Amino acid sequence: MSAITTLLPDAAATRALGLLLGEALFPGDVLALVGPLGSGKTTLVQGLAEALDLPAGVPVQSPTFTVCNEYPTRVPLLHVDLYRLGDISEAEDIGLVDRLCDGDGIGVVEWAGRLPELIPPNALWIRLEHEEGQRRVTVAEGDGGELRWLQERSPPGGARPWMISNAAMPWEPRSSD
Repeated sequence: MSAITTLLPDAAATRALGLLLGEALFPGDVLALVGPLGSGKTTLVQGLAEALDLPAGVPVQSPTFTVCNEYPTRVPLLHVDLYRLGDISEAEDIGLVDRLCDGDGIGVVEWAGRLPELIPPNALWIRLEHEEGQRRVTVAEGDGGELRWLQERSPPGGARPWMISNAAMPWEPRSSD
């Protein structure tokens, strides 16, 4: 299995990547985001929400303390943060497992590496990392898809073209996750 990767120059390009993804996603799709604090996970979700026609004035914020935010977009956007959950039973207790996989909306899960068993096998995994003042983005499909649909689109913000990466898959734990 391979992944694709690029370096995004700034937060605006990270948000633009969210816009790009939002144009390609459908109800039932799940994005699993991993990466250290401040790596751009919520910024990417802001762009995604914009692509899904989030009404003006509705803020997109990390649901670290609420665990889950649902945004009134044309396709419901479920924004989940697993940072505070200890195990899968906590996710089940609050109905998160059923809600994330009900197929009605698009799910985005921050800190997905904390509970990978919650993530559907066909999820799109995205790792965001700090690298020399930029953000390295690595994308892989959990079911081994080739991501041609994304490779055919130029990365936003003047980033270098997507490259095939044989590095660790986005869901493989790292100390910063």
